[in-house]
Amino acid sequence: MSAALRRALGAAGPGPAPTPALVLGPAGSGRSALLFRAALGGPRALFLAPRALQRLPGARRGESDPRGLQRIQFLYPPSLRELLRLLASLPQSLPGPPALLLLDGLEQYLAGCPGPQAAARLSALLVDTAAYFTGRLGADPQGSAPCCQLVASMQVSGETAAEDHLGVLQRYFPAQCWLCPAPAAASGQEDCGGDRVFRARLSQPGAADQEWKLGFSLDGEMRVSPVPWGRAEDPGAADTDTDRAAAAGK
Repeated sequence: MSAALRRALGAAGPGPAPTPALVLGPAGSGRSALLFRAALGGPRALFLAPRALQRLPGARRGESDPRGLQRIQFLYPPSLRELLRLLASLPQSLPGPPALLLLDGLEQYLAGCPGPQAAARLSALLVDTAAYFTGRLGADPQGSAPCCQLVASMQVSGETAAEDHLGVLQRYFPAQCWLCPAPAAASGQEDCGGDRVFRARLSQPGAADQEWKLGFSLDGEMRVSPVPWGRAEDPGAADTDTDRAAAAGK
């Protein structure tokens, strides 16, 4: 799983080698908030989205450090055509390579695509762009190998056309973070403080799954707390998520 995404969720200690990651969940589940927190907490980042952010999603008071924001470059290509054109020109147009490439709202770019070719082309170009930036990054002071981490988000509701391409996307994004309502939220009950509550489950080949609880207060602030593996709030929830992911990938 992307180290940036693990860091945004508060994961401690070393994780598996970074691989392209896909954040999947319904509307309002915190996909943009996770990507934004990942960008805030790390090195230079490039944040792509189909439209400008109206506010800083999921940010806590005092978390929006101006120095952190200065490390993020926001670009807003409005369509798939413009996004492909932008990705093709990024190596020549950016002053320096980012260490984090984020794409929010993937479903909006893929809406109405007649077949899987567009999803495969876009995914391949994203992976290739991240690989190019990795090659241009210099080693850090500790001498570790540089890597431009790629994380994209997509709304999954069972109704969007982009979900027809999920099987193609998962070939290019072997790591996935599935967001779904926590049992209390799903049953219409509010968490303390009126929070909306979601679970985030990180899955990556060759690594054990990890799970967190995301709470969103009425003002949009996001709080993250780990759920010990094997002690999820709903014992059958993990199997349900796994079954949903497998079915979506068919």
